[in-house]
Amino acid sequence: MPDLPGGRGKPRRPARSPGSAARALGRTRVPKPAPASAKAAAGNGPPAGRRDGVNDTGVGQSVLQPANVRARKRADIITEEVKRWIVTEQMRPGDKLPQEHELTVLFESSRWTIREALKSLEVQGLITITPGPRGGARILDVPRQNAMQLLANYFYFKPLTVRHLYELRKVLEPMLAVETVGHLTEAHLKAMEATIETTRRTPRNNDERRGQRTAELEFHDILAEACPNLLVGFICRFINDLLKDWVVFNRTYVAAGEQFSRENLEHHLALVDAFRRGDRDAVGHLMTEHMERAAYHTIEMKGELEMKFFPG
Repeated sequence: MPDLPGGRGKPRRPARSPGSAARALGRTRVPKPAPASAKAAAGNGPPAGRRDGVNDTGVGQSVLQPANVRARKRADIITEEVKRWIVTEQMRPGDKLPQEHELTVLFESSRWTIREALKSLEVQGLITITPGPRGGARILDVPRQNAMQLLANYFYFKPLTVRHLYELRKVLEPMLAVETVGHLTEAHLKAMEATIETTRRTPRNNDERRGQRTAELEFHDILAEACPNLLVGFICRFINDLLKDWVVFNRTYVAAGEQFSRENLEHHLALVDAFRRGDRDAVGHLMTEHMERAAYHTIEMKGELEMKFFPG
């Protein structure tokens, strides 16, 4: 199958009409592989256990596959081809894809197959589909929360524990904090101080205790938002979201001790002071100590046997 036009290294092209986009996308054709038995009978089929067609490393290449692996669905191939085209053409949120009837012609597929491919892109958060004659598919900027929810679904029935999260958190949070020095605005710092004020007050009931545990994690969300390393920020924010779910699901805010709350408060106050001074060494040292103590208190609070995030 020939490559689609465009390239990653080229300057972004001006926005094009859906018609011109359709012509560009039309240079590709999704293969319709013949049944393996027919190929074998003709004497030109792949050996047993090998599949021809589109694969993860290129287009039109052969790849060794276990004999019991099914060929990819045609709609899935179209989905991946459209995604590749969006990247190579450097399309942006708001740009339109060709209309459904144009895609059926371009990919030589039924409208049901095209609809299935577009629905897959919509579920992934990459496009939004508007009905009607002036409607169609437009590219979206994938919301962070959508990406995190899909990732969280993977762990839903896995034996993920708080110990696992803190093993990673002890590595990433100090890195996140140090990289964020110099990137925090006054608005960020005031938002962090607001979370501190929430945790200063003596809680009168379990709702306020839950609010304080959430505020402690939101302190770290603000750092993740300001971090220039988007990947580190995303992973840290994802871990924080899992911890928030764990706090609510297991009602750990009820068992949280006074010493845990006091140490969190002291570390957060010291961190804000170090951030305001721009002291990278102090920030790294404080966050390392903070994560060590938070891990100790959290694991001691519930015990290893009660750390699953979801019922399984």
